[in-house]
Amino acid sequence: MTSVNVMKCDSEMIRKENAPPTKSSSYELCEDIINELIQMRHSNHISQYQLAARSGVKQPMIYRIENGINTPNMSTVLKLLAAYGKTLYIGDMKKVELEDGAEQTAGNVESTELPDENLPTE
Repeated sequence: MTSVNVMKCDSEMIRKENAPPTKSSSYELCEDIINELIQMRHSNHISQYQLAARSGVKQPMIYRIENGINTPNMSTVLKLLAAYGKTLYIGDMKKVELEDGAEQTAGNVESTELPDENLPTE
């Protein structure tokens, strides 16, 4: 006779096991960038093949990026942006311009500059 090992579990345990994995903020940012790239391609009425010719990124890679199969590295993102005459901008989070033109400020935020390791400390 075969023995069966029965494990006691409650509804909370089952809920946790079946819950979809949470997305990190960096993953969401990557998704936003990919969605923006797709939107740019559509609004410029160009095919993936045309984008490949302009950017130097092979069409199958563009397909895989747009369909969530692959996550692009920074070099690929920059090549795709350059095909549209755009670049990636890194701005100050203390002052972020919102889509409606309003500005959001982070208030009294201390400077986050890192000390120069080559300078002597006092």
